[in-house]
Amino acid sequence: MRIIAGTWRGRTIQAPPGRNTRPILDRAKTVLFDILGNRLAEPGRLPPLAVLDLFSGSGALGLEALSRGARFCLFIEQNRESADVLRKNLDVLRIVREAHVIQANASTCDWPAPPKPLPGEGRKERSEDDRPPEYELVFMDPPYRLLMGTRPDSLIRNLLRRLATSPLIAPSALIVTRHERQPSGGPDLSPLVEIDRRDIGTMTLRFLAVNVSAAASHPSAGGAP
Repeated sequence: MRIIAGTWRGRTIQAPPGRNTRPILDRAKTVLFDILGNRLAEPGRLPPLAVLDLFSGSGALGLEALSRGARFCLFIEQNRESADVLRKNLDVLRIVREAHVIQANASTCDWPAPPKPLPGEGRKERSEDDRPPEYELVFMDPPYRLLMGTRPDSLIRNLLRRLATSPLIAPSALIVTRHERQPSGGPDLSPLVEIDRRDIGTMTLRFLAVNVSAAASHPSAGGAP
């Protein structure tokens, strides 16, 4: 596995052995981050935002986000072996202040607030704001079996409600999930609101907002693949 773009472009990262994770292919990762860059007005990059990477596995998505300009990423991964590999990846890339790993069930654990940005580090529209820091980008990549059919697993439904109501998730946050491509189009992910999707091979990427007003504020992905 490798990081595609940014500070650590071309660097190889270790994937956990066995079948505990589903590494995302370079093609799908390229499509994903092209869409994110266009939506967040930073084509090819990301603004200095805080990222929450749930069911993070090897950390491929969060690490790509950090490489492309995110200022912080909280990784949550339940499997001990995968969490250990993720910590090794952070060590190899010499990432210390910009990331933290929690070994826990991403569906039920509490997540701490991201650290406050350093002077000049945060997004301009929030740099003078007294509000506590929030996560503005969330990756939710659970095992495919939890997102099969038209109704997700009960743990995922609870997680969706938490994402929609948590004061640590920015009202304008983008939430990204993926699941196996399904004839039905995949499960209902309410109360989150779908604003875009892409079918790539056997999987589907879905881009979600916290509520209808937040969905309306997100620009089109433009010419993203």
